[in-house]
Amino acid sequence: MQNFYLIGLIGNLGSGKSTVRKMLEQLGARGIDADALAHVVMQRGTPTWRAIVDAFGASVLAYDGRVDRRALGARVFADARALKTLEAIVHPAVGTLTRDLLRETTQSVVVLEAIKLVEAGMNQWCDALWAVTCPADAQIERVARTRSVNADDVRARLAAQGTLDEQLRLADVVIDNGGALEATRAQVTRMWKALRPETAHDKSEWLWNVLRVETPVAPPAPVITVTPPPTAPDDTITLPPVVAPAPEITAPPPTPAPVSVPPVKTLTEFDVRRTRRGDLNALAVAIAKRENRPHPLSHEEALKRFGSGGYRIAIGDGRIVAFAAWEAENLVATVREVWAESSYITLLVLPRLLALIEDEARALLCEVVVVFLEINAPLHIIEQTRASGYQIVELNGLHTVWQSIVRERIKPGERIWAKRLRTEMITQPV
Repeated sequence: MQNFYLIGLIGNLGSGKSTVRKMLEQLGARGIDADALAHVVMQRGTPTWRAIVDAFGASVLAYDGRVDRRALGARVFADARALKTLEAIVHPAVGTLTRDLLRETTQSVVVLEAIKLVEAGMNQWCDALWAVTCPADAQIERVARTRSVNADDVRARLAAQGTLDEQLRLADVVIDNGGALEATRAQVTRMWKALRPETAHDKSEWLWNVLRVETPVAPPAPVITVTPPPTAPDDTITLPPVVAPAPEITAPPPTPAPVSVPPVKTLTEFDVRRTRRGDLNALAVAIAKRENRPHPLSHEEALKRFGSGGYRIAIGDGRIVAFAAWEAENLVATVREVWAESSYITLLVLPRLLALIEDEARALLCEVVVVFLEINAPLHIIEQTRASGYQIVELNGLHTVWQSIVRERIKPGERIWAKRLRTEMITQPV
């Protein structure tokens, strides 16, 4: 496992933590949003979901069985004991998923954004703690505007979170996000340049849940100094020098047995690649899962889908656990049917699937990749699409030449997520 420099990013609701995290990502850091992970672990049917229902009842669920975060928030932010109960359920699950992601990181700097990072005890593993501050009025206005909640609800949530006074005393860096965006960026850039990733602490004990065993070092042998006898006159009998007894030689302490690290599912266990003819039956099963069909696709239907969509798949445990279909035309790559078997697999595999498609699209000189996601697509699919650099755009916000291709392929109920692959465009406006 590669060690990395971990920045813990804290700040109250609406302070601008996500803004600072994204700036650090643009500078080269790997970003992890604990709030997004909380969405993942609370997905319907997970152990965390069941624990929440057991603790708070079905009244916190929406009509489709998902956790209604607004109803749950109204419940816990008005009751300190209920908030502690929720945190005791969600924090361990988020911590476990965070460690799973950190084990696989390849970046030398990682930024972990979490409101309750200190309370969860994760700050002890951070190499630096960054706090983001913002005037209370600006926080309230920002949250009320972006989350469509009233100001009183925002004040209640901020009150439940408490002040940052204690955390500010622990912080190594304080970013003032109360001014212009460029002023915030200047602070972040300055602190980024001052980072020393090589000073990162060893995090293996935390990430692998094992104690590090240090090999004991035998104490050095005692140094015995023998004073030579004084020079004796000729008529004096000279006594032979006193020879100190050799130090007792003891066997070195036994070398401790190596610590066995439990196996962890890693990215290398997933084979991400294009489909082959031999994958047809497995693809028929996976597509049926995505479309909630009771039975796999027929051979004829699977063959038709196989031929019409350039499927890229992820194989794990001998089955297809994720896939996406794509095609390229007139320098535009379009992706649809994005699916993963679980939220956990989405986190591990979807970025790799999209990266594979992007590499192939670049080879075909494509200028943009457009992903069509249903409006009601699973949140973990949406979050990982966003984390891979895609942004929601309107059709008229695309290049004129791209619009005709996208217009032909978009279906009712889909949103356009786009990512530019090149800055110098081959096509020119009509």
